Amino acid sequence: METPTSTVHDYSVIEQADMHLGHSSSGLLLPGIDPATRLEASRLCARDVLENHVFFNERQFHNHLIHHLLATFSMGASAERLQQIFDVNKPMQRPSVDCSDKVIITADNIWDHLSQEEYYPGYVAFFKAELAGAGDEWKSVATRYFLDPRALSMTMSGLFHPLILFGYGLEFESRVITAMALAQGFVHRVAFNSILVPETFKEICSNSAAPNMAEKGASLWKIIRAMRVDPLASKLSFDDTPYSLTNSTIPEDLAIKYAKMWHVEATETSVNKKYAELLSVIAHIYGSVSRPGYAMVFEFAIMHLLTSVYFLPIIFDALTVDQQAVLLHAHSVQVLVLFAAVGCPELYFTAKEPADVVASLEACSLEDKQTNPWFAVFEKAIASNDMHVAKVVRALWRGSIISAFAEDMPETDSYELPPPVNWLRIAQDTVDIITASSFEDKEKQIQEGKRTWVRGMIAFDEFWSKYGEKI
Repeated sequence: METPTSTVHDYSVIEQADMHLGHSSSGLLLPGIDPATRLEASRLCARDVLENHVFFNERQFHNHLIHHLLATFSMGASAERLQQIFDVNKPMQRPSVDCSDKVIITADNIWDHLSQEEYYPGYVAFFKAELAGAGDEWKSVATRYFLDPRALSMTMSGLFHPLILFGYGLEFESRVITAMALAQGFVHRVAFNSILVPETFKEICSNSAAPNMAEKGASLWKIIRAMRVDPLASKLSFDDTPYSLTNSTIPEDLAIKYAKMWHVEATETSVNKKYAELLSVIAHIYGSVSRPGYAMVFEFAIMHLLTSVYFLPIIFDALTVDQQAVLLHAHSVQVLVLFAAVGCPELYFTAKEPADVVASLEACSLEDKQTNPWFAVFEKAIASNDMHVAKVVRALWRGSIISAFAEDMPETDSYELPPPVNWLRIAQDTVDIITASSFEDKEKQIQEGKRTWVRGMIAFDEFWSKYGEKI
């Protein structure tokens, strides 16, 4: 199509940033999105790449602009709404940093500057060149770097933000977004230092503890319930700052112990079933932590388990089946450590509530707005000025489509699957409860009756006494 002419919009930034958006078949994209809107998404993502840093402050808080743009774009956001999202995100960003002679990264020194943010521009330049030189194999090259044992504790750190950006890069087939994600991961500081170090992670992937539980190991549903009653979990203590020394060491120890009990075979069937099981368990944790008698809440760290797990099937497409099993293990151990970090909360599952009827992606189109209840959720997610809501909805949308887990996976006394998930209901609750903007004063919005994510040790009475809203 012809490039639009405009006195306001400069479309040359698309070529300048090499920002050409395709779409992976494993991603979710509503049919019928027009080329002009896609062009606007490309232009605005290009501006983010050229103008903004991947961290918006020196504490390594993450730039979510591309996340926000592409999540809403995939659900049918208009070009005008995409511009609004760019405009509301833009003021909080740090300016981009040019590469200089002092920060050149090469194949000889790539492993010498991990977790050193000042080398971020050099890593971006290095990965851009690597992916450009790989031709049609660029995704395989990118995933090899992402999963390298020397980098994995960083690429999986930061509440999964390097993985999320990496997922967007592969989903929208953008080398430049992928290069930024790799660079973000390689310079990221590490939380929960011990869980993905090569020696420990090798033990996790070997499933060395699985024979102690059952022939095929324990289910994640059984594991999180076992973690709650483990004597080690009783040593966790309430803290308004959850990740104190004690409250990070104990979660690491619990996660390592129980991650070894979840077995993933390096076969397509096992990977698919275990992914669906992982997604279902995460959805239950996300949607079931609110105590009876209190207003429903969604916890911030747990939310990132959901927004990140969406991308695993997209990344799987570029991996061997052995690598897919590794990625599942890497994600699941992080799930367990964050579940423990918020105190191993009890899940108040509303048992008896049936799972929603699942419609395939092919059954959705932009003409179905009057009959498909997901479209009301999409519209609220698109309109939300919270930078995470649309990503949550996409993950729940995926769960609805794959219907949680394979029906031919038998449930036995030793392998207990989670109950069915009402994906639509959790998505509706999310868009109705999270009404505050990420870009306005939080306390003022709360006084006005708007609500946002809660953060902290939701398993403890003290949390609900201090922060819970009785109903």
